[in-house]
Amino acid sequence: MPHDLDALDRLVVAELQRDARRSNRALADLAGVAPSTMLARVRRLEESGVIRGYHAVVDHRAIGRTVRAVVSVRLQPKSSEVVAAFIDAVWQLDETVGISLTTGTYDVLVHLSASDVTSLGERLLNDIASFDNVVAEHTSLVLEHREKMVLPVLED
Repeated sequence: MPHDLDALDRLVVAELQRDARRSNRALADLAGVAPSTMLARVRRLEESGVIRGYHAVVDHRAIGRTVRAVVSVRLQPKSSEVVAAFIDAVWQLDETVGISLTTGTYDVLVHLSASDVTSLGERLLNDIASFDNVVAEHTSLVLEHREKMVLPVLED
């Protein structure tokens, strides 16, 4: 459910996405409000779940993960219990960096980041394709990946 965000909220969200290490005083100065007002606003955005956390963006290659892949998985039976069990199991893998539940031919997309093709292949064979309820899987190697780190708040 979208939150009702005013202009100050949108400014805070945009600026913290650009630089989550920006000080409260710098945000307040940019917005033209008192630091106490800015602190209260940021806390409200955190408590309401608009801002869910702060983290460092890490280059996969810099930490030895040179191969990325997306694995499309079809499960049978397609029950909530089977899907949840699969997602829980795959989420525990060190190579898993994301999971998407989807509609269409495949039920789940598993985003992996591995050190090399050999370790990726072992993970696919031993932990994904061998899962009891996997009836089909298709792996695509990622040649290039881009991700927007700053998402503009959409207005109604």
